[in-house]
Amino acid sequence: MIRLALPKGRNLGPARAALAAGGLAPGDLDGDDRRLWWRQPESELEVLLLKDRDLPLYVEYGVADLGVVGSDVLGEVGGDLLAPLALVDGAARLSLIGRPGALPAPGAQVRLATKYPRTARRLVAARPWGAEVVELSGSIELAPLLDLAELALDIVQSGRTLADNGLVELEVVAPVAPTVIVNRASFQRHRARINELLARLEAAGVAW
Repeated sequence: MIRLALPKGRNLGPARAALAAGGLAPGDLDGDDRRLWWRQPESELEVLLLKDRDLPLYVEYGVADLGVVGSDVLGEVGGDLLAPLALVDGAARLSLIGRPGALPAPGAQVRLATKYPRTARRLVAARPWGAEVVELSGSIELAPLLDLAELALDIVQSGRTLADNGLVELEVVAPVAPTVIVNRASFQRHRARINELLARLEAAGVAW
């Protein structure tokens, strides 16, 4: 039996759909499901439902053998993990957003609001302008709207929320996608089973 970690939030739908397309449906899940851990003996599968930020740690420490997590979270949290596939559905982008206009001029100092402080500091270190990083846990778009910060670093999908609030993408920093991650020891122990699952996802056209 292998243990699979699935993310609560925006990536649960794409993860569930991809697994179903690959012939492995991990239960009747939705965003309101209150179960955190259950078994499916017929599939020789255990499923954990975790918050995005916690999921890579559960996989890295071997509590879960593999999981699905956003590449934005993986880039922020890190970990010694294999990341063999990205899912096709659920793609987005990590962008600098703010009021219409140019990015800060070289030498300028601004505030940048985000829930990705490590990623933001790496980004700022490579820019000709500086920024104080302000860590928020939600409603990132409000920061430039209410002058808490000149810029925000956040996930953008359709861009509708930005447009509705008079904000724009100033720079696309990186593409983002739900990513399959695997514990290194688990890959050795369950190599055939995990490779079979990965091959099913690729064959179904839901991962690359």
